[in-house]
Amino acid sequence: MKITAFSELTIDGRMTLTRGGSSKALFDFYGDEMRTWFHQQRAAHDAIMVGAGTVRADDPELTVRHVKGPSPLRVIPTTDGNIPADCHLLNDGLPTLFAVPAALPDDVRQALMRHDGIEVMDCGKAHVDLAELKAGLARRGIATLMVEGGSTLLRGLLGGNLVDRIVIKHIPVIAGCTSAPTYLEGSDIALSRWHIIDWRLIGGVGVAMYERST
Repeated sequence: MKITAFSELTIDGRMTLTRGGSSKALFDFYGDEMRTWFHQQRAAHDAIMVGAGTVRADDPELTVRHVKGPSPLRVIPTTDGNIPADCHLLNDGLPTLFAVPAALPDDVRQALMRHDGIEVMDCGKAHVDLAELKAGLARRGIATLMVEGGSTLLRGLLGGNLVDRIVIKHIPVIAGCTSAPTYLEGSDIALSRWHIIDWRLIGGVGVAMYERST
């Protein structure tokens, strides 16, 4: 299975405009051309993943809306099952997979599964094991996974050498907030080398694509 990590970064290297702010604020700087391209990327992937923190902060839909095409399976790793009961993912009835540890309490597990379209898959014992999650998705026939997660999820994936391609959307603004999160904030993962395979300008947003150097 191939994992591609998509992220937005401001000129000063921030993933949001403020500490604790939603990354959706950066979408305001997208033009229609970028929105179309981005949703084409969603439609081209079998599954899409964000972390539970992104669900709590942004309440994303994670669907294909600006182009015609299928919406990918939504995948959310969560160690404690702390998902807002009123969020889109639990209430729109679309297929959504929550990856949880085997130790997740039954009442929390059942609270997720009582919603339409929800499936729960155990990955790890006390914490979500992302390598197990990748293997489990591959067994389900998922060939391509698009990740739109924040720093925590990206650290886990890159630290585990699970990412095949990185896509950075360079948003042409300066956040000006030194406390706003950076890419892989607080990371202590090992050095890895990447090479650029594509660069393009889409609606005023520079998009760089990288693959791991061998």
